Amino acid sequence: MANMIERIGVHHCAEIAVRNKWIFREQPVDDIGIDAHMEFVDESGKNRQLLALQIKSGSSWFKEKKDDYIVFRDINERQYNYWTTNSLPCIVVLYNPDDDMCIWQKLTDKTIERTKGGRGKGFFVKVPTAQTFLNHPSNEILLSFTNLPKHVLNYNFLLSQKKFIQIIKDGGTVKLHSTEWVNKSSGKGETELIVDDGENEKRYLYPYYFPFTPYTEVFPKLFPWADFEADEDFYMEEDESLWREYHCYYDKEDEEWLIVGDSFEEFRNKLNPMRSINHSGEVAEYMLTLSINELGRSFLTIDDYISQDQPYTKAVPEE
Repeated sequence: MANMIERIGVHHCAEIAVRNKWIFREQPVDDIGIDAHMEFVDESGKNRQLLALQIKSGSSWFKEKKDDYIVFRDINERQYNYWTTNSLPCIVVLYNPDDDMCIWQKLTDKTIERTKGGRGKGFFVKVPTAQTFLNHPSNEILLSFTNLPKHVLNYNFLLSQKKFIQIIKDGGTVKLHSTEWVNKSSGKGETELIVDDGENEKRYLYPYYFPFTPYTEVFPKLFPWADFEADEDFYMEEDESLWREYHCYYDKEDEEWLIVGDSFEEFRNKLNPMRSINHSGEVAEYMLTLSINELGRSFLTIDDYISQDQPYTKAVPEE
């Protein structure tokens, strides 16, 4: 009977996966805490994600219910080590055939807790009751879930932008053009890179929203390898208008502007390099020229080193 209930859970997860265009592959029953693999391949044939699933089926797994989560305790030391060091991201899925509740949680060293406040020998995971397996929010989370350590993720992030850094180093230009809806907490806007390598100009879109965060804070996080300067040609008319308003006087008799403060060059040098043009108080428009900062230069140096064959890579210290 128990085995039948387990099979029902596996088949239920498989049906949900297929409906959401995931490829579901059941694994041998003697695997250490992994019942299935689930893969998502986009329309171009590119692999977007590959997950390992531990599936538990039956109402008994839902007995220990707290305010907004189920406590899953059937975890031993061997499984903990297997899940948290696995090259694939691992999740647990709990399915209750009585009411069709199907919920999940990541299996990481952060979600798996040790009993007795960290002093016990057992482990448990809090599985949120609102985290439905492969509904739209969960699908998005699972597509981005990774088991890679932070230093690898950060390196891969920089690596994805290496071509932009290299183009600047080789004498090309990279400009950031963005429009931000300043009165929207949703972070709505449009962002693109305009990349000119000296032969061709290409545009790369960043179709993301950045809620509750000013774009002047977003840009350094989106392009941490770059320093930003206002594109002088783009801001010329706006800068001249501000300069005349604050540092000039219009002589009606001679019909000319007289400088009573800073020169235009002095005024521009004092402006925020990451400034925008305000359109009717609704949209802030940016056009910024990117240059390579210390992080970007260091990344190119490190990437060049690790991309080559190096002697003595197997010479590691012994304890």
